Amino acid sequence: MTLNKQLIAVSLLLLCLPWAGCQYLQEMDQALRQGQATNLEASSRVIAQALALNPQALHPHGIPNNKDSHSLAFYCHPLPAPIWADGYDEEWQSIAWSQYLSSDDSPPVRYRCGISGDTLSLVFAITDHDVVYNNPIKSLADNGDRLLLKTGTGREYIFTAVAPGDITARYFSNTGSTYRESRIDAAWVDNSNGYQLEISIPLSLVEGKLSFHVIDEGQQHIKRYGPALDTEQPPWFIYQAPNAIAALKDFSQPGIKLSLTTPDGWLFASAGSTNQHQPSQEHWLISKLYRALLSKQRYPSGSGPNQVNFSQRTEHTAARQGLASSTWYQDPQKSDHYLLATAIPIMSDDKTVAVLIAEQSSEQTAALTDQALSRLFLLSFTVFSLAVLALLAYANWLSWRIRRLHRATQQALDNPNELTDQLPASRANDEIDQLTLSYSALMARIQEYTDYLQTLARKLSHELRTPLAIIHSSLDNLSNQKLDQQSQVYQQRAKDGALRLGNLITAMSEARRVEESIEQAELEKTNIAELLLNITEAYRDSYPDSRIHLNGINATNLQDHAYCLDVAPELLVQMLDKLIDNACSFTPQEGDITINFKATEPAITIAISNDGPLLPDTMQSQLFDNLVSIRGSNNSEHLGMGLHIVQLIMAFHGGTVKARNRDDGSGVIFNLTLPRQQH
Repeated sequence: MTLNKQLIAVSLLLLCLPWAGCQYLQEMDQALRQGQATNLEASSRVIAQALALNPQALHPHGIPNNKDSHSLAFYCHPLPAPIWADGYDEEWQSIAWSQYLSSDDSPPVRYRCGISGDTLSLVFAITDHDVVYNNPIKSLADNGDRLLLKTGTGREYIFTAVAPGDITARYFSNTGSTYRESRIDAAWVDNSNGYQLEISIPLSLVEGKLSFHVIDEGQQHIKRYGPALDTEQPPWFIYQAPNAIAALKDFSQPGIKLSLTTPDGWLFASAGSTNQHQPSQEHWLISKLYRALLSKQRYPSGSGPNQVNFSQRTEHTAARQGLASSTWYQDPQKSDHYLLATAIPIMSDDKTVAVLIAEQSSEQTAALTDQALSRLFLLSFTVFSLAVLALLAYANWLSWRIRRLHRATQQALDNPNELTDQLPASRANDEIDQLTLSYSALMARIQEYTDYLQTLARKLSHELRTPLAIIHSSLDNLSNQKLDQQSQVYQQRAKDGALRLGNLITAMSEARRVEESIEQAELEKTNIAELLLNITEAYRDSYPDSRIHLNGINATNLQDHAYCLDVAPELLVQMLDKLIDNACSFTPQEGDITINFKATEPAITIAISNDGPLLPDTMQSQLFDNLVSIRGSNNSEHLGMGLHIVQLIMAFHGGTVKARNRDDGSGVIFNLTLPRQQH
């Protein structure tokens, strides 16, 4: 992995900064919510204490007594407009059915109740598979299936029908006479399960209390079910009274919804709304991000705007027992919003007479933290970006210094005759600079050793010539003496050894002469392809036992300027002689020697390939050094000078020579590269 990638991976640790900030925001949000709950509870207590001093607000339907039972009472929903009593329930679709279950096996009576202005509307769905209509001959009120409605005036209204359609409400006077009440509208409609009765009655006839009784008159007996009518007064029916709503509006605040309920949880007054738009100065994306960070908190779903019974709410259950309580809910209208509901009991004579519920949206706190999140996001992004850019710049600087040192070292390895101790350095005075100084010292020592080895042959040839001449003259003088046969053998061995030593000195002198000739050589424009074509024919004549091939030269286009280079042709031929001689000496019988020529825009490449043994892996980097040979020790003709001379000639032309084994392992390839522009 490169330094850039490593430092990028390290820079990812900076992501802990926004993560820690998010954790802090969540803790801050919890603290703000606790503060919001405390403030809402405190303000709700003040409102509850004020309402406790206003009986008309707490008991808009009358003062209840111990005999009142809200569990059997009607709850009347607010209606947008009066409902025409026609027996059908299309206008009631937004209001759920309530039902009364009797203590016996009688079927339940379902009903709906609503108030619009000063009119009370009722609809009853009664299960009766054998409907008995009223017989007006017997009586207009007390026969047939019928419904009795008792109001707060103590009057019982009777609803019975001769046939489906509009019906008339009647009541009995104290004398037993039957009277018609024209202010009440009613309609009777039959259905598959029985009949449906719809009633519209002025509130003035009800006086806040209501109870009903259903009489199912069969052929042999009369069956009664419904709330008892033999009590003095029916229970209060509950509805959202204007005077209670007006009292709550005096305490309403923006963004807070206030509700008053009975101890049983029935809503009888509400004011205000939780839908208050808090304008945020931050970008909408910041608000979305903040709410997404807090979305992992899960709360139960809150009630809708039309909820009228709070008896199952946690905070209401606690308030009914005299304890203040707060609960968070999921906003049913906005999935990313929450609602805080606080319930405060309103006490009278140590009893809970009503419950005040205050609801407020989480947007009250979210608007406060949007700005904090925006600053955190901007700061984290800025710090993270600057840190990443700084690390990348530092990594690129380190990489550039290391690559520069690598290129200088590689160049020294590729050109062992031009070692330099001036490796690139900087003023950083760090570990890389220390490594550069160490490499420079190493290169200086290698250069000194290389210079010593390169001058060793010349020194030896100079120092050995005088003692070698003495040896030759002594052996020549000894040959004039009469020697026995054994001494003549030893004499001949000494002459052979001296001769071999002379050849070695001659070879070393030849290398020196080549260096001197290189120093004095002059370049001239030469057609390399034509030169190769001519000397290849000469090589075939000189080495008849070797099969030499030339590829890559178009004989019909020898005058192409792409084949021409500025070279020293006599040195180039001398170099090729050494390589061909080397290839022929290693190529087995029936083996091939191939010369491949290729001319390109930057350079001319000559590859000499021969079948035969492979180069040892340990010797490939030392093959062109002075006095290095991979031939057997018994070969006295080759002293390891030929390839060294090849390298000297290629270095003079600014080219390179490399040796490698064939990919298929069948032989060796020497690649010569002559650049068109010498450096």
